[in-house]
Amino acid sequence: MQRSGHVRLIAFFFLLAAGATAFGIAALVAIGAPRESGGILIVSVWSVAILGFAGVFAHRLTIAKARWKETQDYLARIQRASDRYRALMEGAADKLLVVEPGTGLIREANLRAREALAGGERLPAAGAAEGAAAGVAEGAPSVGQAAGVDRPRTTLRELVLPGDLERLDAAVREAATAGGPVSLSNLHLHGAGGRTIVVAARLVGIDLEGGHVVQLALRDVTRQKEMERQLAVHERLSSIGLLTAGVAHEINNPLEGIGNYLALLERPDLPPADRARYLELVRHGFARIGDIVRDLLRFARPKNESGTADVAGVVERALKLVRYTERFQGIEVSLDGLDRSLVVVGDAGRLEQLVFNLLLNAAQAMDGNGTIAIAARAERGAESGERELVLSVDDTGPGIAPEHLARLFDPFFSTSGGTGLGLSVSYGIARAHGGTLAAENRPTPGGAETGAKPAGARFVLRLPWPEDRGTSA
Repeated sequence: MQRSGHVRLIAFFFLLAAGATAFGIAALVAIGAPRESGGILIVSVWSVAILGFAGVFAHRLTIAKARWKETQDYLARIQRASDRYRALMEGAADKLLVVEPGTGLIREANLRAREALAGGERLPAAGAAEGAAAGVAEGAPSVGQAAGVDRPRTTLRELVLPGDLERLDAAVREAATAGGPVSLSNLHLHGAGGRTIVVAARLVGIDLEGGHVVQLALRDVTRQKEMERQLAVHERLSSIGLLTAGVAHEINNPLEGIGNYLALLERPDLPPADRARYLELVRHGFARIGDIVRDLLRFARPKNESGTADVAGVVERALKLVRYTERFQGIEVSLDGLDRSLVVVGDAGRLEQLVFNLLLNAAQAMDGNGTIAIAARAERGAESGERELVLSVDDTGPGIAPEHLARLFDPFFSTSGGTGLGLSVSYGIARAHGGTLAAENRPTPGGAETGAKPAGARFVLRLPWPEDRGTSA
């Protein structure tokens, strides 16, 4: 369309030149010039040539001007798009990284990432990749060079703590292949100033002209994790307060025995055999007190390390502790599937706190009288298909009101006058171990259609259970 317009414009100029030539010839004839004169032909040719050239030249100038304006407008649009991209990257609330999936090389990092991560001065700024592409064409310094100083490029692996490298590598590969989004929780990074920060990461694969990259959006949850830890400590101390009366009674019994045996040991006529026996009973009493104190200290002391935990042992220790409480004195407990080792990846102390909270919650719901059934089994996750350890805690209490089921794990929600933190903390512990904690009412023997009350409450804990751990099901 544009080309045909150019042809019409040039034809117009040539017609104009021909018309001017005809007019010139007519004028020469009118003034008496001989028709056969060669001057008329020469004037005609030159007139056509000059006017035609002038027309083409004027046309080319018009096109050049229009193309120059188009080029300037195009470059301005590119600059505006680049500035908008850079502003979005730099102003984002999360820490953003653009990474090459094959090498892990960080191509771009926004302001928050450069400020928060270790070696932030070595991270290329947002838009640096575009600047590098333009710089290469113009002979300018490439990314990683500024003011004539070479700066080493940073890889993603340099920012991540060794324990999280395998998870992160797998997530980057998945995002690069499937496009994402891929989510990662509790990712530990080297922060500025030598501190460690905990982030929740979201990875997305992106196709660019320069190849395939992965964008990481990192949200700092360091303060949140610290608050969760403090909340868990507070809940432990609150639980210890409930244990105080029972523990005092447990400690008082061996102390009374120790006092009596010491009084007998003061008798000068005591036979050597009796003296040895009394000394052994005194040692036994002190050992019993030491065991009780160690149980409390282990339960109260917050732990951050991860490792492995035997769920059967966790349940045994939690039962031992909860029996110190007054409300648990009239409770009967049955165990199923806990007569073998059930080893999972996790923190034994935190899982012990979770089970303790569930047992104490059941005892309070039954007002100190009833039965608690604890069962463990292996199942395949309905969604993931992975092997899971399922631990259920059933009670014979009144059950859970339907309107309370949705809020049961909310912080500070309580129907018994307690702190409302026990179940919330337990839910957080389950999530931190990659598992879930759910509550439901036990099925009524006659069926729900009979209108009978629930047969009690049931709490179900599901934890990942690798095939190479514990006992196969």
